[in-house]
Amino acid sequence: MSTAIHDFRHTGQPPAIAFDVAGEGEPILFLHGIGGNRQNWAGQLAHFGARFRAISLDFRGYGDSAAIEEPFEFADFVEDALRVLDALEIGRAHVVGLSMGGLVAQALYARAPQRVASLCLTACRSGAEPVLQGARREGFISARLGPLNSGGPQALAQSLAPTLIGRQATAEAREQVMASLGKLRPDSYLKIMEARMRIAPFLDPATVAVPVLVIGSDEDTVAPLAQMRDLAASIPQAQLAVIGGAGHLVNIEKPQEFNHALLAFLGGAAAEARPRTGVEARIA
Repeated sequence: MSTAIHDFRHTGQPPAIAFDVAGEGEPILFLHGIGGNRQNWAGQLAHFGARFRAISLDFRGYGDSAAIEEPFEFADFVEDALRVLDALEIGRAHVVGLSMGGLVAQALYARAPQRVASLCLTACRSGAEPVLQGARREGFISARLGPLNSGGPQALAQSLAPTLIGRQATAEAREQVMASLGKLRPDSYLKIMEARMRIAPFLDPATVAVPVLVIGSDEDTVAPLAQMRDLAASIPQAQLAVIGGAGHLVNIEKPQEFNHALLAFLGGAAAEARPRTGVEARIA
């Protein structure tokens, strides 16, 4: 079976949402982060397309999808994901999200749990956490909007990329991260940042009733490993995979290790494995 990305489409009704599809089999939906786009998952679509129906999308305001129009809220990203599933006539999928995409994955489960077969939450915070406040809020905003306002997406890429990847990142990974940040649309990014700051707690992790894999990295300063351990401990059917030598964008920095952890988990999730609460696997 071909692992090439064989289909690029837009959803029918506006706003148009762009997505790629690779392979056939059980569906996996990959959700990108706040500085990303669907191309961040190219390595995963190539890998998982050999055994699954792997899908990645550009949220509205990103990549080849339509621009963001007001009014806009974070929950609109959940609508984007559901519309892609509907366009592909997929009733239920494994959902993989990184950073902001991990929050969208949790929000998707909160809104439509019947559409989610399992969750892989990577480098993200819990949907139970309150809105960022005080110094954390100001630091998050200034680190992003300062460079963006002064020099555009390329300045943001130069400033932010070193904080998103670990010391062992290859030149290819660094270039991919820089290119991703450089493609951001300033107007959309500003609206997304504002909406992100308004996210109130929306999910009780104790109520999650599907298998969950939490992936953390030991060099991630955005979503530190302690935070990911806490997230895994809060979810009844969660297991934790720790990938060494990687920063925040672990699927780009350590694709083989990330793919290995996810594939092992999906084998158990597909077989409806018994809960493995508290299990931690470390992947060097």
